[in-house]
Amino acid sequence: MSIQPRRAPALRVRPGPALAMLTALALVFAARSVAGVALGLLGAVLGLLAGLAALQLGLLAGALLGGARVHDVTIGVGPRLAEWVSSRRTVTLRGLPVLLSVGIGPGRPPVRLRMWSAALCSATCGLAVAAVLGYLASSPLDRGTALGAFGCVLHALLPRQDATSTSTGWLLFELPRLPAQERAELHAAALSDQARAAVNAGDLAAADAALATMAARHPSARATAATRVVVLEAHGRYAEALSAVLALAAQPAPTERDAAFLLAAVAGLAAAGVEAGQVPADMALPVARQALDDAVRLGHPSAKLDGTRAVLALLDGDSAAAARLARTAAAAGNHALSRADDLATLARAMMAGGDNRAAKAILAQAEALAAWWPRVAATRSRLSLQ
Repeated sequence: MSIQPRRAPALRVRPGPALAMLTALALVFAARSVAGVALGLLGAVLGLLAGLAALQLGLLAGALLGGARVHDVTIGVGPRLAEWVSSRRTVTLRGLPVLLSVGIGPGRPPVRLRMWSAALCSATCGLAVAAVLGYLASSPLDRGTALGAFGCVLHALLPRQDATSTSTGWLLFELPRLPAQERAELHAAALSDQARAAVNAGDLAAADAALATMAARHPSARATAATRVVVLEAHGRYAEALSAVLALAAQPAPTERDAAFLLAAVAGLAAAGVEAGQVPADMALPVARQALDDAVRLGHPSAKLDGTRAVLALLDGDSAAAARLARTAAAAGNHALSRADDLATLARAMMAGGDNRAAKAILAQAEALAAWWPRVAATRSRLSLQ
């Protein structure tokens, strides 16, 4: 299947590599020795990390002070060391604390002003750090650090939004100029936060109530339809959720980013529906595979679809591939329900491979995250019968 965005960018610009090349050339021309170039390049890497940290810390501070929703904070990269999970926020600490990643979204009204203020704080912090580094620069290493930080901040200030991320520049320069329809969607999305928080907490009655309120206030909003899909999935009603997301996908998506997310949802729900016996495999599995391919084509990070690929591999009878993909997805994910779902897939793959002891240990991890989640509960029922 294919979902067409309503408005697609006429030209794809990837400024990151260009800025990195210009920074390297500037350091080569400024340095007077091989050692100077090496120190300058090392400084550029350090400056990149400093610029990223300043931008993300500014975004976090601006969101917390301004009332935008902070839905996840990830400190570092690599293996997960610890995490703190609530219905509204996940904080993850990983093995190598060199990066900081902050995800924000619509909170309480005024939505755009709060998100714009957070972006302004991010840009201010990034520019301030880059300026201080530039002012203090007196050696090749210092100059490289300053150039790296300036390049990082400049890149962040370019307006970009895709399936991977939304830049500080997009929030600063594009968010205030959104068309009326997209402004309405943003306000509706703020209401969906209540339903999603209830789902995260496993309070499905509260999620149903929040969705009903949202539907009454914004009956035709895409955000309402998307929230309905989330709530239906949380109930384990995959066939209904798939029908709802296909109806949403039948409309022209506002952007390639929205189309990519829709396609990813189609693939995941189709696979879960087949597994649960709610939709016919001969119809749904080809749709799921095509949706995966199209989502990646539209820019969805391929690695974030490994959880769905794991379910498809399990349905194909390839338990080894299913285990490998599910393990990768669970290790990389930061959202508790997604991780619980991936761990349930991994437990099922272990069962299919004949290792029920490992399946029980893995399922215990999933239950610690969300024992009520439909695929986790169903996996527990299957294990209890063996």
